Amino acid sequence: MLIKNEKVIFGGCGILHYIKVVEWIYMEPYKMLIYLLVGLILESTLGLTPAQANTGEVLKQHQQLKQREQQIVAELLQMELHVDRVNQNMQLVQLRLAKIQKTIPHAHNQLVQSKKKLKYSRQKLNIWLRHLYMEGRTNYLIILFGAENLGDFFNRLAMVGMLVSRGIGDYQRTYEAMGEVKKKTEELTKLEQQLVSQQNELTKDQKKIISLQMAKKQFLEVTRQEMGQQQDKILQVVEGVHRSLKPLETILARFKDASWEQYRPDHLEWLGTHVKAEYSQNTFSKVLFSGAGLKIPAAVTLRNQSLIIKGVNEEHLPFTIAGELRVNGNNVCYWLSSIQIGDVLLDEELVKKIAGENGLVYPLDILRGWRLKDIQIFDGKAVFELVPA
Repeated sequence: MLIKNEKVIFGGCGILHYIKVVEWIYMEPYKMLIYLLVGLILESTLGLTPAQANTGEVLKQHQQLKQREQQIVAELLQMELHVDRVNQNMQLVQLRLAKIQKTIPHAHNQLVQSKKKLKYSRQKLNIWLRHLYMEGRTNYLIILFGAENLGDFFNRLAMVGMLVSRGIGDYQRTYEAMGEVKKKTEELTKLEQQLVSQQNELTKDQKKIISLQMAKKQFLEVTRQEMGQQQDKILQVVEGVHRSLKPLETILARFKDASWEQYRPDHLEWLGTHVKAEYSQNTFSKVLFSGAGLKIPAAVTLRNQSLIIKGVNEEHLPFTIAGELRVNGNNVCYWLSSIQIGDVLLDEELVKKIAGENGLVYPLDILRGWRLKDIQIFDGKAVFELVPA
């Protein structure tokens, strides 16, 4: 078989490229098949996807930057992550606002119905009170003393008792209706206060976003004067690292979406006023990463007071995150100690910037009806100290 004699080289992304034809040669079919198979094997073994090549290259570029350039990357990355977290909080606030706004009309209608019920009960009670005032005790005594015999007396007594009990019933229903109106009014007031609170929080977050954007703009202007054209390379590194960290941020936020109700602890210890719940490494992995909608596979390792999360990100690069879990009020704080993506270990200063002053903070108010007080991590297990909510 006549084919073109072509030299083969491998490009940076693992894609085969062909160069200038030299001559026509004769090649037997089976030899041609062998060459094709070898080419395919090399392509599958050595080839990297463009996403992998880009991310890995960007991370390595970060390591090659000078100290001042790395500081700029860390500052910009912290701003980007701060914006991400504020935007995420804004989305949660908007969801809560929508829920409250949907609930308020229903609560208002319930209050209107309760007020109508109270009005009707009061009208009935007023009729009875007017009757009692106009007829008075004398009329009831005349009714009783007008009895012709003992049997008639008891019949009249029962009739008077029925009139009195009806009035007492009207009074009781009026009292209950007043309590219902008070309860519905308090519920509506609480919802309206929550609405105002969430609107204020949303406004606060919007101002934060504007402030962060202004700070970023000013910072970029200063670094442009300082770095000149080198700033473009720095921004490329920031974009690449930020893109790599976003899915990791999503995984770390699993605490608020974890399947706490689905997976029970491996061991419970009742200590009077509180409980210690022990989760094995395997159970803890299921709690955090078995929920629906989680696209990134990950698992937990518990060792030396550290929570270590290992997995593969959306660009098919393995990652490892390590840090210490702490409880602060109604939040879980993850104090990062190291982040590795692919074969690149991020700079310690950059990791601190990513975590922020308080670590990565996630709401975790109630667990199965209990409030989380403390977390202790041992080799292969995590112990949660819980108190009544």
